[in-house]
Amino acid sequence: VKNCDPVNKKELKTGDLIFFKIKSDKISHVGIYLNDGKFVHASSSSKGVMVSDLNEAYYKKYFYSAGRIKNLK
Repeated sequence: VKNCDPVNKKELKTGDLIFFKIKSDKISHVGIYLNDGKFVHASSSSKGVMVSDLNEAYYKKYFYSAGRIKNLK
């Protein structure tokens, strides 16, 4: 998170990172935004890497923030 510039959820672009706080007050899950509300992430279950929708109730509930990686020099 500290290596990202904050991005409003409505202004997400492909490649932005999406952070979730699930069962903790710390960020515990990260996804990469694709487009049209979809993001790719590693499932905590046996499903492996999957594409999900940010508008699903589960992800809406645990969404914390989004960010765009800063230009690192």
